[in-house]
Amino acid sequence: MNWLKLQPNTLSAVLFSLRTTIASLVALAIAFWMEMGSPQWAAMTVWIVAQNSRGMSLSKGRWRIAGTLLGMVGGISLIAVAPQHPWIFFVLLAGWVGWCTGMACMLENFRGYAMVLAGYTGAIIAVGASEHPDQVFYIAMARGSYILLGVVCEMVAGMVTVPGADRVARTDLQQRMAALLSQTAAALALILRQDEKGVAEMTRILGSLQGFNDQLEFIRIDSRHAGEEADQAYVTLERVSFVLARGVGGRSRLASAPHIPARLAAGLERVAGELDGIAALLRQDTAHVMAGLGQLETMLQENHDELERCLSRDDEDALQQGIVGVGVEIMLIDFRSAVESHYAGLRKLPALKRHRIKRQADGRLATINAIRAAVAILIGAFVWEVTAWSYGGAYMSLLSVVCARFAIMNNMILISKYFFYGAVCSVLASIIPVFLVMPITSDYAVFAIPVAVLMFLGGLALRIPALAGVAASYVNFFPWVLTLDNQARVDEVTWFNQSFALLLALWSGVQVFRTVLPFSVTQAWAQLRRQLVKEIQKLKEPLRGRAQTQRLWTNETTLRMEQIIRFAGQIPQDEVDSMIRGTLAVMTVGRNLLTLRDLVALGRLPPSALAAGEHMVRDIIHLTEQGQESSPMTVEEFTQEQAHLETVFHGSRGLSRRRDLAAGIGCLRIIRFEYQTSRTFFLRGYGAAAGQVLGAG
Repeated sequence: MNWLKLQPNTLSAVLFSLRTTIASLVALAIAFWMEMGSPQWAAMTVWIVAQNSRGMSLSKGRWRIAGTLLGMVGGISLIAVAPQHPWIFFVLLAGWVGWCTGMACMLENFRGYAMVLAGYTGAIIAVGASEHPDQVFYIAMARGSYILLGVVCEMVAGMVTVPGADRVARTDLQQRMAALLSQTAAALALILRQDEKGVAEMTRILGSLQGFNDQLEFIRIDSRHAGEEADQAYVTLERVSFVLARGVGGRSRLASAPHIPARLAAGLERVAGELDGIAALLRQDTAHVMAGLGQLETMLQENHDELERCLSRDDEDALQQGIVGVGVEIMLIDFRSAVESHYAGLRKLPALKRHRIKRQADGRLATINAIRAAVAILIGAFVWEVTAWSYGGAYMSLLSVVCARFAIMNNMILISKYFFYGAVCSVLASIIPVFLVMPITSDYAVFAIPVAVLMFLGGLALRIPALAGVAASYVNFFPWVLTLDNQARVDEVTWFNQSFALLLALWSGVQVFRTVLPFSVTQAWAQLRRQLVKEIQKLKEPLRGRAQTQRLWTNETTLRMEQIIRFAGQIPQDEVDSMIRGTLAVMTVGRNLLTLRDLVALGRLPPSALAAGEHMVRDIIHLTEQGQESSPMTVEEFTQEQAHLETVFHGSRGLSRRRDLAAGIGCLRIIRFEYQTSRTFFLRGYGAAAGQVLGAG
């Protein structure tokens, strides 16, 4: 009982496992009744499609059908092209699985899974028809029937056993958005108090945005009649990422200030306290969100009035207060925009534009995974050809399944090991129904009782994070090793060959991924560092006039933060901290340089301000490319440019002009601060780009 109390969603896990077990047994019963040749595929499909929410199940089911149809076409085409030429067929098969695997790595959510499925479905059909090519169409139709039956059974089970899923999805979306905005407000308050916990909290939130963005697709499917809320949620997430980027810049703005006047310190504490109050309001209902918006408007007006008072003075304290105050005002305006988007979603107002935080496709990883999958298929074909093993076709089919599935997982080596353990568990569990139940009865109800218990336990394990990898393999392959057939009973030799083919395929897949362009966390970490270096080097392009927006820049660096959080725990903490600081530096430097460019382009800042910013960014780029600065900006030069802008500030009389100058001075200070505090990161970025061992020196 104590173990159950430790699980936060025990009832949800029980219901999920129960409905999926029932759906898989119903699919299996229908497959027997329809006298399908390999009925276990229907039960396997149910477990493969089953997800935590109805929206995820429906999405995966739809894309599974699409992937199956594409795989059917691919399998038939492979047989049609090379029906009597084994090694031409094997090469084409390897190319097909490799291409589908590579494409899967380039797509998001279950669209990538559809390509994985197309790869191994085509392989299963083609290998199954290799000895009887004239039967390929019927084999493809049978394969499609299994998939369709399993998908339909799981979808029906989800709709019947999860009543009111649309209402639950909408409520969950509203609660998650409210919690996100509340946490953002609290993090901004910590930043204004110059509390380092604020940066850690912002890092955590930034790392979670991409996953939340991906989930919106499934929430939209679940909620059905709440498309406006999902559309507004996409906009809100993008705006939150921008607010958090402002907060990081605010931290640098405060840290780079020569001193904090007493009046400014008091004002920052007042705003932080009000943000804490708004954080509490945003966690509640629509009326309280409206009250929070009203409070934000009041805060903005107070901050605007105070900013005008300090900008009208010529003393040094007024300048420092103006530089920080401009940043705080912009940050509050962006936060208000995010809250307004959330409020519009609560009122079901349509979004004018729907933006997404889009993942960037990793072409290098896609190519590597395609090569791994193709090599695995060729090795498997060689083994089959040399040994003439009667179960070589089953081995090849399972090998294509294994390699395609491994390719879209983050840590292939770790997951592949768990998949092997799960397959071993499924083989051991199958001993009970195969050797104790099936020899004494042909009654489906009697057979289903022990199978249901074993499936149910696997479904429970799926909802336990520490066991999820093993459990996913167990529930997927358990029906396979039962070796079910409408026309015959399984014997010991058949069971052994089926089990051996499964374990050999998984072991082969693990070995291929370990030896062919092997994946390691260290290499993935080094690649992430190289990607960050390339991000900062992109700032060459805007300097030549290429269009770049702060929104796009922030989105790109937000994705890097998600990747860092994903590897946390597998990398020493000092490396994680260094990468987080470097990512925040890249985000902040780029955004402030783009701000300077925009202000100069509008004629609101002197060109020398942009020249100073460009000079410092060029220093960073030289640092990442060559490991040293080229004619770096000295402290004296930076001080002179600051003094020049301050002179222009004091010589200006218009508040708007002074506000722009304060913003420009703040941008230069932030770039300088990030350059100085992150210099070690940029130097190590050069080492990684040059192929040095991560952590050397």
